[in-house]
Amino acid sequence: MPKQELPITDGSFAYNINLFELPNESAAVQQQPQLPPELPEEKPEPRKKKVVKAKLEVSPLALIGLLVVTALLAMVVYGYVQLYEATNRAGELQQELDAVKDETGKLRSAYESRINLAQIEQRAKELGMNQPSIKQTVYLNIAGTDHTEVFEVDHRNFAEKAIDAVSSSFEGILEYFR
Repeated sequence: MPKQELPITDGSFAYNINLFELPNESAAVQQQPQLPPELPEEKPEPRKKKVVKAKLEVSPLALIGLLVVTALLAMVVYGYVQLYEATNRAGELQQELDAVKDETGKLRSAYESRINLAQIEQRAKELGMNQPSIKQTVYLNIAGTDHTEVFEVDHRNFAEKAIDAVSSSFEGILEYFR
């Protein structure tokens, strides 16, 4: 069959590509680059979920540390309680001391107001007492700067002094650790 000639353009300036034939269709198939065969879609494999079980294990060292910290905290709290009680007791004792000093002052003034020298002299005369005479009066002058100091002399020898020094040092050490 003779080929019919169709217009190359179909009313537009674009070429009609269906009109062109390849000389050898089998050759055209061979000339096309071969595409790799399509790979199947990759389906992710279901992953096993790892179940993590937390072990509730307490380290002995952490437990000891916690006990030590708790004991220290209790000691600090106890110390503060003791300090608070001692401070309160000291305040109470100070108030009691102030009250006793006030009462002492009142009693002293009452005592001094009751002293009647005329009554005392009369009672002394009743008992046979009288004022001292001039012959019985003795005057002392102690305005001088003379004074006396008595030094104690140590009559021990060197060995006795060394033994005493060592023993007193040893006693001081023992007393420190008591």
